Amino acid sequence: MSKFRPLAASVIAFGLIACKDTLQVANQTDPDRTRALGRPSDVESFIGSTYAQIQNATLGGSNDDLQTQLQVMGMENTSALANFAMGPRGAIPRTPIENTRNSTGGDGDYRDFVVLERAARMATIGIARLKVLTLGSPAQDARARSFARFSQGVAFGNLALAYDSAAVVSENDDPQSIVPLSDYTAVMDAGLALLDSAIAIARANPGAFPLPVTWISGQALDTTGYFRFIRSYKARFRASVARTPTERAAADWNTIIADANAGITADFNIAMNPTAGWDVIWPVQAFATGPANWHQMSQFWMGMADGSGGYDGWLATTPANRTPFLVVSADKRFPQGASRNAQIGDTLRSGYRTFSGLPYVRNRQAGEDQPGQPLQISMYDFYRSRSFFTAGRIGNYPIMTRAEIRLLAAEGYIRTGNFAAATARIDSSRANIGGLPQVAGMADTVSAIPGAGSCVPRVPDALAAAGPYKGSKCGTLWDALKWEYRMETMYTGYGMWYFAGRGWGDLPEGTALYWPVPYQEMDTRREPFYPAGGRNRPGGAPAGNYGLFSGGVY
Repeated sequence: MSKFRPLAASVIAFGLIACKDTLQVANQTDPDRTRALGRPSDVESFIGSTYAQIQNATLGGSNDDLQTQLQVMGMENTSALANFAMGPRGAIPRTPIENTRNSTGGDGDYRDFVVLERAARMATIGIARLKVLTLGSPAQDARARSFARFSQGVAFGNLALAYDSAAVVSENDDPQSIVPLSDYTAVMDAGLALLDSAIAIARANPGAFPLPVTWISGQALDTTGYFRFIRSYKARFRASVARTPTERAAADWNTIIADANAGITADFNIAMNPTAGWDVIWPVQAFATGPANWHQMSQFWMGMADGSGGYDGWLATTPANRTPFLVVSADKRFPQGASRNAQIGDTLRSGYRTFSGLPYVRNRQAGEDQPGQPLQISMYDFYRSRSFFTAGRIGNYPIMTRAEIRLLAAEGYIRTGNFAAATARIDSSRANIGGLPQVAGMADTVSAIPGAGSCVPRVPDALAAAGPYKGSKCGTLWDALKWEYRMETMYTGYGMWYFAGRGWGDLPEGTALYWPVPYQEMDTRREPFYPAGGRNRPGGAPAGNYGLFSGGVY
């Protein structure tokens, strides 16, 4: 049984607490939010803890959550193990996500929903208390009100990314009623409006800042930093909420460009410390070896960096007979060398095993290889978080990278025809970090990127001589953009490859495009269960790009 109470049940409980017999002696052990939040310091601390709940919901609290599923569904990670529904969610052909009782992955499906809704509810309770007491000054009140709106907005934004619907709670709700579910587009609209409200309140009260350093661990944001962080979230949400390529193309790209250009100018790091309630839980198991190994980088995507011809041979092999191959790449984010031993030995570059060094991935020892889907198993692991892991997950971790936000602007510029602005942003990581030939000067999305036989990325070719998608070709500017996004965001923020791949049309055919409302919540509301995803079924991705469909490369 999950320890989390459904939102509907929580609302009912709040109502029951409010209705008590005044002739009875108060039970001091019974939860009472008015008494619990009776002091200004309690209210301020309560509001200040709301963003930590969001971090807990998305990246920090448990591996039995959506993030672990998002990584395998977006092909950011691969594992055949049943742990946390990784094997079932990552298997191809895809199967639906069921929200029936005790369905596969049900606890993980529910966790993000209930904790994000809890964060939003906490923020609304804090705002309600600010209507009847002061924290000590108008500036303190304004800062807390702005931060509560910020947390509400981020909570609703993440709910809208992942689920088809959610409850938009507010401080004006009747505590005895059940808040109805709203469509994901309405939830996102509410989230974006709340983020705008957070900015407006802060802009009118600049003397209230910086934020206390504990509210976003390690980040005592002044108004400039606060606005940049919020606008980065807005750019992420507007681009990533799309379920299909048509929806992503129809996004307000001029607004996304404006938000991204006003967004963060460096990776946004949070000072993690599990004992203090700030964590990124994934690395706790990412570096396990042997039977417990549940992490490999996908050969399908890693192969796009290969310049040796190995990718073509792998694509031309009967799918069931594919085996991992050595990726010999001009991209400096990959281990360098023409043999496995040479790549294993490529560990002396400055900052290796950290987010500030190269390479980003390692070629593991051969004895650590694990079986799995022939389409995805490889020799390669993500390694930038290794030092974070060995430090007990204490230290800075980028939950949002500058590259992510910069590349959202680049995508917008491609879509609006400003190729010079787009290529400058792509080359910022492509050339300056990866050491790849610049794409500056390209002015279309059909010409091949520079690099000839060693170009990165190479993509499966629908017109390959050996058969459709049985060989590769140099990608286009569009492929270069997507390659940079994947390289620079992997294993950082929430569902990075999944949400982007969904909007680009890069998910394997039949991948669920969203999560249905979890059965625990539907049970409480007495509403019917329903699935999402599966090939040719409601909520399932259409045939994916690059041959990711039946009859393509798998």
